[in-house]
Amino acid sequence: MRSLSIVALTAVTAFADAPANQEQWEEATQFDCIGPFTHFSTPDVKEKDGFRYEYTGATVKLRRTSAKPGKQVRLGLLAGIKDLDAETRTSVERFLAEFEKADVDAVVIGGDTSSDPQMLENQYAYLAQATKRPLLIIAGNMERGASLNYAIAKVRKDTGATNLVNMDLVRRADFDGADVVSLGGYHDKAFLHLAGGCIYADKHVDQIEAAAKAADDAVVLLTHGPMRQKGQQALDYVPGAENVGDPRLTAIVQSAKISFGITGHILEAAAKGTDVAGKVLPPKKLHPALFVNQGSANPLPWKMNDGSTAHGLAAIMTIDGKKASYEVLRGPKPTK
Repeated sequence: MRSLSIVALTAVTAFADAPANQEQWEEATQFDCIGPFTHFSTPDVKEKDGFRYEYTGATVKLRRTSAKPGKQVRLGLLAGIKDLDAETRTSVERFLAEFEKADVDAVVIGGDTSSDPQMLENQYAYLAQATKRPLLIIAGNMERGASLNYAIAKVRKDTGATNLVNMDLVRRADFDGADVVSLGGYHDKAFLHLAGGCIYADKHVDQIEAAAKAADDAVVLLTHGPMRQKGQQALDYVPGAENVGDPRLTAIVQSAKISFGITGHILEAAAKGTDVAGKVLPPKKLHPALFVNQGSANPLPWKMNDGSTAHGLAAIMTIDGKKASYEVLRGPKPTK
């Protein structure tokens, strides 16, 4: 094996030999729920369907092979897919069509895809062929980390898909205009669907700051669970339990000066964007700080905090320099 130096000092995984490519790096971290912020020297480059991926371990540099004007970055946001029923596929495909119209730079799959290992594999295979856009994937409180890692690796091997980016192991996606920094899993083991589910620790939260410092553009923090906010309009508000987000995320957002974020899990608090404190911000307008909860793409009816009923939700987030905007996408009420 070719020997290459590990250039970051924040490793939590011991490498028997320095990895020479991304496959070896991810194989070495395959049992990690959340990967270390470590890197190898020479980029492992993959190019397909109009996108170029330059992997160096915990970072992937993502570029279009045909550059578009400006440095605006647009992300399609999906989470909570949960199954592959016909109604769910219809919902997901409707949102993916909207993402195509918006010409998004990537699609975010923000966790709670499935708790079943075979279903995870089926879903990732389905998504990889349903869109050619990069898919930035994290675990929620439903998935086991090792199962997610295995499913993504197997779909890549079996289908040749290059657009599945495992953001539990890759902690920073570097776009031309924004850097997505990730933290998969959840902070409270009481809400895990499975024993051995993904719980992040203080050291993983601390790595957010290291990844943010490595960014060369505005940082977008991608998590499944929200940070702690205030008030009934916040992204982490649950009736009867109040604000349930992780205060460690609030602290790291403030200390690392992170202005933008994508979150989920609290489905009844979704379909909106707020500032850091939890004040709701109007859609389709640029804001200097913006955190978005896209909700669940699954069409199962869900009662929202505002009294409405959702039948599948998604969102589009646009980062334009030092400001960002969002648009909520809503599935129609089923006719049957």
